[in-house]
Amino acid sequence: MKGNNVGNAATLRGLYTIALCTGIAGLAAPAHAEITDARITSDGTRNFNMVLDLKNSPDNTVMTNGRELIVRFSDPIGEFDINTLIGTYPEQVLTVQTSYNVLLMEMAFDGTFAISQNNDQLTVSYNAPEPTTDSAVAPVQVPQTNAAAEAAESRREIIEARARMELGQYGHAREILGQILKNAPDSIEARNALAEVEYRSGNWREAARQYGRVISHNHDPAIVRARQDILKQNGSFIGAGAQFQDNGSSNTQIVATINGRAFIRDDLLLQMDLENRHIDADPFVNRNGANKGFTGERQKLALKLDQEISARDILQYRGYATQNAPGIGAEWQRNILPGIAAIGFDYHQPYWDQTSAVVQYGTRDNLAVTYDIVTSDDWDIGVGTSVNRYGLKGNEDLARTWRLEGYIRDNFDIYTIPVFAGYRLDAEYPLSETDKTAQDGTGFRPLDVARREVHEFSIGHDIRLADYLTLSTGVAYSYDRYGEQGFGFNGALIGNLADQYETTLSFGHTANSSNSVGSSGSTFIGISIKQYF
Repeated sequence: MKGNNVGNAATLRGLYTIALCTGIAGLAAPAHAEITDARITSDGTRNFNMVLDLKNSPDNTVMTNGRELIVRFSDPIGEFDINTLIGTYPEQVLTVQTSYNVLLMEMAFDGTFAISQNNDQLTVSYNAPEPTTDSAVAPVQVPQTNAAAEAAESRREIIEARARMELGQYGHAREILGQILKNAPDSIEARNALAEVEYRSGNWREAARQYGRVISHNHDPAIVRARQDILKQNGSFIGAGAQFQDNGSSNTQIVATINGRAFIRDDLLLQMDLENRHIDADPFVNRNGANKGFTGERQKLALKLDQEISARDILQYRGYATQNAPGIGAEWQRNILPGIAAIGFDYHQPYWDQTSAVVQYGTRDNLAVTYDIVTSDDWDIGVGTSVNRYGLKGNEDLARTWRLEGYIRDNFDIYTIPVFAGYRLDAEYPLSETDKTAQDGTGFRPLDVARREVHEFSIGHDIRLADYLTLSTGVAYSYDRYGEQGFGFNGALIGNLADQYETTLSFGHTANSSNSVGSSGSTFIGISIKQYF
């Protein structure tokens, strides 16, 4: 399910008790910059005073633009419904918008602002302009030449643009930043803000381009990582890798892969995964009941085409091929806040694990439903279930199962040390399995899918060794009610030595997993290289 791809390049694992305690600690809610009350007083003229009572908001940024008052609070806004000002004071307030930590109010008539604030209150005096006569002399506008004042004004405009971005006014924010960059094309702060606006508005290609222009002037590691993250999530890439696996008592494998992702057009994304496995298997029960081993090669190709059919919906078409049989599949994904729900099916998907299917061209038909949440405060949660039918060449219905998967993961600090901890469930329960009789009269199952219910608790830590080199490590304890249990570890050395390249050296051991059914675990070491475009 999708949960297997959430998080760092290597999914890192940890201890149950620490994960449980620290996970509970991570639930503590942050303080909010609450507006506890709002009121307006008027002296009978169009002049009026507005008072916002505040809580937990010592450092706010206040800006004005014509009739608009923009407040960017130091923390997220609370639950007070400030929109009631529109109905209560229609002669003074025209519109009110709020989002996260931003408040925007448009006054109902032209005037001038006078603003004062402290920890507990924000006071706004709004005065109608004095009437003018034809003989009045217009004030002379003195051009601003002071560099410090110009920098301060540019900074104010950037803050306003970010505030409008929080309110979803992407076009207005883009217009403000575009004007700044027209006059100061080397403004890193403005270009960073524009990149964020483009990304938040869904235009990730332009966001990556703007970050690239920042990097050409200032090779800031944080900006490099931001651009890399965008490309990893959305961009095109080509990669290759190799991994050695020692799957306990079952076999050893050397897996070579080539993969890639590219846009055919704006709404069509094509992904490809090609693998070759060199397998050296110990003797096992074959389809005819004979007990013998296998040494040889197995190949598998998977193609996926994602089609964006609306802002909330994606259709994925899948195609599979082995030396022996093709397969197809499809999935519908819908953005249902706060996560993504999906329902999909596969027919003759290539399937080989540590059962005899690993060398006998196993296939799986399945119907699956999943729901994944990636929250803004670093919580990742997912659950999924599927019904499955397994077969081998010449017999498509040798076993039927029900599968249940779930995960939860959190990132937090322990004494200023950033760690991540999580829990994973990987369970599969056979519903029916075919029994046959060999020539010697003994009974056997041509495809024996083992029952499992793996509970895994993990904790890990990312260590930044250099600007472009990260060591991600973790430990885990996993317990299978029907099989093996014990400690494991995982690690990855992730290098971004050039802006568009990523090299990962991964290693680890698992006591049990869905890829080591019937074995005592798996130990692996591998390397992969990707180039993003």
